[in-house]
Amino acid sequence: MERCVTALVQPGAALDGVRPVNISRDLPGIARLIEVCFGDRLDRAGQSAIAEMRALGRSGALVRVLALLFRNLPGWQHGFVCERAGRIVGNVGAQAADNGPDTWLMANVAVHPDYRRLNIASDLMRAALEHAQRSGAVRAMLQVDEDNTAALAMYARLGFHKLTVRTLWERRPTPELPRRALLPDGIELRHAQPSHWPQEKMLLQSLRAEGITWTAPMQVDTLRPTLGRSLQNLLDGRGEERWLALSGSEPVGWFYIARALGGPDQLRIVAQPQWAAQLYPALLTAALARLGRRAWVLGLEHPAGDGDDLWIGHHFRAVRTLRWLGLNLSAAR
Repeated sequence: MERCVTALVQPGAALDGVRPVNISRDLPGIARLIEVCFGDRLDRAGQSAIAEMRALGRSGALVRVLALLFRNLPGWQHGFVCERAGRIVGNVGAQAADNGPDTWLMANVAVHPDYRRLNIASDLMRAALEHAQRSGAVRAMLQVDEDNTAALAMYARLGFHKLTVRTLWERRPTPELPRRALLPDGIELRHAQPSHWPQEKMLLQSLRAEGITWTAPMQVDTLRPTLGRSLQNLLDGRGEERWLALSGSEPVGWFYIARALGGPDQLRIVAQPQWAAQLYPALLTAALARLGRRAWVLGLEHPAGDGDDLWIGHHFRAVRTLRWLGLNLSAAR
């Protein structure tokens, strides 16, 4: 077997090699490849993405029209595949992050087991990074399982560096609500209002500079409360709450709830290191009380190794631990 050639071929061409995704015909093949490579590790979001790929794949040319009309379609339309004898054996997804075109996310880097150790993943990544640069990106980011040493070594060769390590936790619905933990003396918990945003931003930039959500990394401003954000949440059937823990006027902790129509819900918790041991229980139980007896799974993304015993004690289960990697594209030019 030979590696996929690095010279790009055009979508639909008969030649084997790396080429841009043809979304009107490649999605079913990409879905099959991702299932082969990641089937045992796909979380709910991954399984939903596979189902969505298959549904869009059945729509044929219609998906091209959708891509033109809706810029926020998933990044398959900007990805690349490696094809051998008409079969998709490698894939990388690429798309601009939610916070703007200067940051691009790479995802679903997959090579069929029969075609590994042929530099296919490196060829795909180089093609995607070059495309991101041409599209105005100044940085690229990706996630990789913390125990995937081969992938980590490849990304290091491409120039990526570690930004943070996050564990993804899930909590299934439980019939009983936990007892509320007390706030430390002198700490007040307030429902955050737009006027609190400068305090929220200061706390998040100091403790979560890499970002709160993977789709909008390196930019906490995407959480800024605005009328446009409220209207978009209304259209999406999404509800948000932010609560700020204050010591006088100083922000020392924060939690964020996102309720999704049909689930899963999402939770993020932040606390100043010197307050974390006391604040985490109070913030967590306050958040669970706000959510009540929801029928959906609750997802928590949190720095690895921070508060693990607390999450486990409240029926969370660790799903994956992912390393966030970044690459400065302006320096790589």
